[in-house]
Amino acid sequence: MYRVEKYMDKFETYRLYDLKNNSFFEVVPDRGGVITRFVYSGKEILYLDKETLYDTTKNLRGGIPILFPICGYLKDEKYTIDGREYNMKQHGIARLYKWCVVKTSVDDSASITLKFTSSSETREIYPFDFELIFTYILKNGMLTIEQQYINMSEKNMIFYSGFHPYFYIQNKSDALIFIDSDVCYDAIDKKQLIFNGKIDFRKPEVNLIFESKSNECHAVDNKRNMKITLKYDEVFKYVVVWSLHDKEFICIEPWMAKPDSMNTKEDIKILKPGEDLKTVFSISASME
Repeated sequence: MYRVEKYMDKFETYRLYDLKNNSFFEVVPDRGGVITRFVYSGKEILYLDKETLYDTTKNLRGGIPILFPICGYLKDEKYTIDGREYNMKQHGIARLYKWCVVKTSVDDSASITLKFTSSSETREIYPFDFELIFTYILKNGMLTIEQQYINMSEKNMIFYSGFHPYFYIQNKSDALIFIDSDVCYDAIDKKQLIFNGKIDFRKPEVNLIFESKSNECHAVDNKRNMKITLKYDEVFKYVVVWSLHDKEFICIEPWMAKPDSMNTKEDIKILKPGEDLKTVFSISASME
């Protein structure tokens, strides 16, 4: 019913199958532990620009990039901790480094566990010792990401994590996004809007930040008669919707905090020495 394969593309790639549901996903540990593909019932769920996957000088466009220890941008790409100023680019460091494979399993699901550990190089950008342990699980056609964030420092560690899924949607004018929120912040026009349930994907760029009132949201791809459901713990307080008009994707991103929160300190997570945070995020699809 479940199977794990490993093959070499430009990077070592793991493919994990749920044969009963004609579903699989792929992971590239060397490119930030990113999930690059998720196929449900034979249909592609995720968008991927392979050129950006193969070229390590480019930001990956596609799959499900991991955002840690920040989501979004920092003002002037800078923040200060303990009186020292640090530089960090958009979305943090986890997506830029190699992750290690801890184990795979096919017992009652197809799963792979990856680990990302701090180093002298990461400490120059983010001054904490940490370990991230993520387990990707495919069971009954649902993709689940179990996360554990561990503070291995001798001081309190601050962070706010998130995910950046690129959903493959060809005809965005027919797509519907359902988020339980009354208002959103338009990061392009720099203003707050009343959310009436409609998003105009005809604009050159859409970048909306929602404060979600529930632990799930949905996208409906009417062209393919497909509904995509995202579920997440309450720690993911915000949902970002981002899209470019000329690209066949809509990103629906659960975030723990808003952009620049490392400076504003709004909604940041604080772990004491030795503490950890465990949380879960899942994606499922169904045919309408």
